[in-house]
Amino acid sequence: LMTKEMSARINQAVDGLPARCKLIFKLVREEKMKYREVAEVLDISVRTVDTQMTIAMKKLAATITLYTASTL
Repeated sequence: LMTKEMSARINQAVDGLPARCKLIFKLVREEKMKYREVAEVLDISVRTVDTQMTIAMKKLAATITLYTASTL
């Protein structure tokens, strides 16, 4: 279960991603598109999609880690 505050922090972290990274993250996570589909739509390689998702997930993980550490 996610608290409202946690959800807000995650949304802020997503909004703080670089534009292309944010777009790729939203297409994959919110629109449920496969990496291959995102690559085709954006005319980029699947490897680029993978790299951008890795960047996004690391930033979100850091946000969650900071939040959980501050609530202990």
